[in-house]
Amino acid sequence: MRHLETLNRPPHATLLLGPKLWREVKRPFRRRFQARPAAAPTAAPQAAAFATFHPARATVEPEARPLLEKLVRESRRHPGPIIEIGTLMGITTTTMALNKAPDQKVITVDKYCWNPWGISSEAHQALAAQVLRYLVETGHVEQVVMCKNEFFETYSGPAPALVFLDAIHDYEETKKDIDWARRVGAAIISGHDYSADFPGVIEVVDEFGGPRELLGSVWAL
Repeated sequence: MRHLETLNRPPHATLLLGPKLWREVKRPFRRRFQARPAAAPTAAPQAAAFATFHPARATVEPEARPLLEKLVRESRRHPGPIIEIGTLMGITTTTMALNKAPDQKVITVDKYCWNPWGISSEAHQALAAQVLRYLVETGHVEQVVMCKNEFFETYSGPAPALVFLDAIHDYEETKKDIDWARRVGAAIISGHDYSADFPGVIEVVDEFGGPRELLGSVWAL
C-alpha cells in the first residue's frame, strides 16, 4: 500500500522530497566538518613580566631617592652637564631633570640592548623616548643611543657636574665607568646598586675609597 501511495503522489511532491532527503543525509557530515572557532592566541613570553611591572622597579628605590636628589642639587654649583650611564626607561633621568639647574642638561646614554621585560631593542628605545619626550623636546635632556664604551671614547664636552652610573653592575664595567668619570674630571661621581646583590659594585667602589654617602643602594664617591 505504501508503495502504491508513493506511486500515486503528484510529481511535484516527489521533487520536493529529494532535497529534503539530501539535507538529512548530509546534516551529520556538515556538523562534523564545520569549522571550529580559532583557539585564543598564546600570550607572548614577555606578558608575565609586564603583568607584575611597576615603574618603581625601573628606577632607584624610594628610600634612596633623597640622596640622588641631593647630589643633583649639589651638582648645580659646578659647570657641565649631568651624565647618566644607563637609561632603562628614563624615570631616574626625569628625577634628575626635576632637581637640576634650569640651564643644566642631562645626557642619558643607553644602547637598549637589555631590559627586564624581554621586549625588542627598538620597542625599549621607543618606550624610553616616549617617557622623556617633553624633556628632550624642551632641551633639558639629551637621549644618546650608544654603547657606553663608545660614548666614553667620543665624548668631548666639558667636565661633567655629575656622573651617575647605572648600567652594567659588575666589577670590571663599574671600574671602567669610574675610571672614565675621573679621567674627564667629573665633580661628583655617583651610582646605583651598592648592595649585596652586586658584590662587584661594592668591591670597586670600596677600592676607590668607599662611598662618602650611601642611602639605600645609591652611593657617591
